[in-house]
Amino acid sequence: MTQESEDPDLILDAMAYVEEVHRAVRAENTAPPPGVEGRVVAAILADPELAAYVRARARGRRVLEASVAPPALPPIDDGYRRVRALLTAAETAGRG
Repeated sequence: MTQESEDPDLILDAMAYVEEVHRAVRAENTAPPPGVEGRVVAAILADPELAAYVRARARGRRVLEASVAPPALPPIDDGYRRVRALLTAAETAGRG
């Protein structure tokens, strides 16, 4: 196991980010299908570059106050595109 795969904060941040991307792609407030989120999170944890991206994004978004505003959509950048591709591939594999 890598250090990233044992980091509970990174795991939670990756799960939150996968759900953000899923909501952005599907335009609905739902979670990914069963098993999909875990596969994408595992891929993020296995990729040091994506793990660093998710960690940095989460660190920049942490706030101490709750908000009633809907969550902002993630920026469409390289990290987003990579996670979106992982999510799409995992969802497609789950159907087959």
